[in-house]
Order: sequence, then structure tokens, then C-alpha cells
Amino acid sequence: MTAQEPVVYIVKDSGVRCITAPCPVYLALRADHPEEPGLKVTDLDLSALGLGDEQRSTLLKSTHKTGPGLKVEATVRTVPHAGPGGTATILHVSRVL
Repeated sequence: MTAQEPVVYIVKDSGVRCITAPCPVYLALRADHPEEPGLKVTDLDLSALGLGDEQRSTLLKSTHKTGPGLKVEATVRTVPHAGPGGTATILHVSRVL
């Protein structure tokens, strides 16, 4: 299996709230194809950025619906049967742009 090439996404709050996990709380739009429907994302993995709690919190505030969105370079991974809500779609962020 070959490694996935990172893609540039604009990540925003999807407005979806659930009573079970995983829940698609984010919407990731491809920066090179903003007219396409976005990818429903359940989790943002920011571990590669090495952020502290306060930095992470500040960064995630830009995903709110009223914000500009968070422009990132990332790969996507799905995890079947991640919880009662079904499959998780995780955006592994390698860089913030």
C-alpha cells in the first residue's frame, strides 16, 4: 500500500452535533476544488504539529462557522466501526498553511 499524498483543505465546523460518536463535526473543503461538496470529518488529528493545549484551542477556534476556516495540509484515514455512530473519518494534519 502506498502512502497518501497530502491535500490542502479548508476545515470548518459542519454544524452537526450528535449524541453518539463518531460524529462529523467538521467539513473539509478541498482548496483546489471549493465548488465540490466537502468531506465530512469526525476528528482532526493535530498530533504531528506538536501543539500545547492552548495553541490547539486557539487553532480550532478558526474552524467555527463564523471564522475563515483552518487551511491545512492533511491526509484522510477512515476507521470502520469506530463507535456506535459507525465509521470515523480522521483528517491527519501535517501542516497549517
